[in-house]
Amino acid sequence: MRRMVLRAYGEPLEMDSAPVPIPGPGEALVEVLACGLCFSDIKTIRGRMPYSADLALPHVPGHEISGRVVELNGAAGPAPGTRVVVFHNWGCQQCAACRSGLDNICRTPRAWVGFTHQGGFQEYLTVPAEYLLVVPDELSPVDACPLTCAIGTAYRAVVVRGRARPGERVVVLGLGGVGIHAAQIAQLSGTDTLGIDLDQAKVDAARSVGVRSAGLIGDLERLVHEQTAGSGADLVVETTGVPDLVEAARRVSRAGSRIVTVGYRVGEQIAVQSDGFTLWEHELLGSRYGTRADIAAGIQLVSDGLLRPVVSQVFALEEANEAVRRLEQGNVTGRLVLSVRPEAGASS
Repeated sequence: MRRMVLRAYGEPLEMDSAPVPIPGPGEALVEVLACGLCFSDIKTIRGRMPYSADLALPHVPGHEISGRVVELNGAAGPAPGTRVVVFHNWGCQQCAACRSGLDNICRTPRAWVGFTHQGGFQEYLTVPAEYLLVVPDELSPVDACPLTCAIGTAYRAVVVRGRARPGERVVVLGLGGVGIHAAQIAQLSGTDTLGIDLDQAKVDAARSVGVRSAGLIGDLERLVHEQTAGSGADLVVETTGVPDLVEAARRVSRAGSRIVTVGYRVGEQIAVQSDGFTLWEHELLGSRYGTRADIAAGIQLVSDGLLRPVVSQVFALEEANEAVRRLEQGNVTGRLVLSVRPEAGASS
């Protein structure tokens, strides 16, 4: 099978070949049709993750995996031929987090696909059957890629960690791959949603998928003041990982508000004004990926026609380095996707 591998940090990915893996007991063999590319993949490829020094190379990146079941080895799971996406954090099932259904924050996962373990920039992958989620037949393999990380992460940040409620005022900072879906989900939750970015093209893209209010970061305080009649946001979801934006979120939030951080930069510190944060009882909440239940909820929104996955461009597997270059430039709306199999097609 073909695959794109990382052999050394700072070097381009290279195409090579490997045998098709054989599924073990309880596993499925998945034919990868397409795989998304996000900034976490960039940080892995460039050696800027906490595990980078210990990562065994060569490594196959890619965690937003859209595929088709080929074979099941003694497992109860989606039948061969079923189209699926892969939940990429395979919890230990023993720790307190996993026992509570929070395998998204398992500290000792069996595998973290595309990160510490081989990912989806290859034609086949074996996956424990319980980590496969069925996708709607009407959704193309390309458009299915954002269902896991982009949409699952957005759903958890807005609905689960952010506790967005109808009638609240919500601000989403950053309208990239996660943020453009978070803004849609916040609006679907019945909130008065404002999307913010520094790129006019991303603002326009958010409006094109139905986000009613969106603007530029330079106008943040004015826009929030106008949208909330001066009272401030109830919830701010910060998706970029820019440390200074957490304090910006606090400044535009009402007393007793919630701030959810999704983006991060390894080793960097978040700072907020101490007296303002404490005296006005702001909540600061981290949010990582999503649980399988979160991702299933996001898939249902897409299946019901309420939420639109946003894919801006599709590259062939051998064009992975060009996709990486484009994403590093920062002018990408929604997700970039690698079409691992030609029949994966384009975004609808």
